[in-house]
Amino acid sequence: MDRRSVIKVLTATTQVAGLNCLSSLGISPASAQTNTGPYPNRPIKFIVPFPAGISPDVIARLISDRLSQSLGQPVIVDNRPGAGGMIGAEAAAITPGDGYNIFFAVKSVMAIAPHVYSTAKYNPLRDFKSVCQILTVPHVITAAPNVPYNNLKELVEYAKKNPGKIDYASLGVGSQPHIAMEAWAQKLGIKLTHIPYKSNPAADVMSGVVSLSLEASTTAIPSIKAGKIKGIAISGNSRIDSLPDVPTVTEFGSTLDVNGNIGNSWHGIFAPVSTPDSVITRLNTEIVKIVKTPEVQERMRSLGLTPTGTSATALASAMATDYAFWGQLIRDLDIKVE
Repeated sequence: MDRRSVIKVLTATTQVAGLNCLSSLGISPASAQTNTGPYPNRPIKFIVPFPAGISPDVIARLISDRLSQSLGQPVIVDNRPGAGGMIGAEAAAITPGDGYNIFFAVKSVMAIAPHVYSTAKYNPLRDFKSVCQILTVPHVITAAPNVPYNNLKELVEYAKKNPGKIDYASLGVGSQPHIAMEAWAQKLGIKLTHIPYKSNPAADVMSGVVSLSLEASTTAIPSIKAGKIKGIAISGNSRIDSLPDVPTVTEFGSTLDVNGNIGNSWHGIFAPVSTPDSVITRLNTEIVKIVKTPEVQERMRSLGLTPTGTSATALASAMATDYAFWGQLIRDLDIKVE
């Protein structure tokens, strides 16, 4: 047998041995090759910088379930709560930009927290690429059932007679509920006591441990309808169809929340800045399709949300605008954590 024939035999023998080895491990030859195949070829992780059960987590799971179906790969929600969303943001910023690490963020994490924390280890404009805005969301000032006020007018009157005796819960210093409530308190001329939480404070509001919270409509609506909490006022200019009897903050004061700049938020999907543009385009295409489906539209609107499903460019522009707006507001309020 000549040298060339020997090489062919050895090569074939090696390939057979390799296939037998894969089979013995329970791995098919086809699945062994998927890591080099077209995107995506393995599970995708959604990093959510808040605890389970609150608005971003609810929507992240709604989108991830459907994205898993459309991409043919599991999409796993990874909750990383703490520090007003910064813990999750910092983790997401340093993950590989391979398309398998996606950041499900909200306005406060990308436009507010970096201005509050001087120790922030991420810069939203530098460290992330925008993928798609999912929705816009109003917030509701909610109150414990046992408080002696039922609307914003009565709350303000009580607060002025009892300065500093009304407390409110938030998801941490630098979260949107924290900054928004401080901004409104200043505009209204009242003093509120902030109690930051690392987890969802809803149970403590229901039980009366704390008096107030600013909660996304996603989770506030079911609790208000069930009589577990009171709906005091809705952010922005428009009432929520699901809560027709709860007025907006601008009905009490026209300049309190023009166009929802202070109280409204958005949910958006981002990726580490090194993520290929081709992956960004693929994710945007699939996510926009999901947001536009009738069942997702209906589900979001029932929770007081406005589905958007924007381009990556539109989300990047919105984030930059909000980053500048909130930076100035936080400087005006002199809120800073060293």
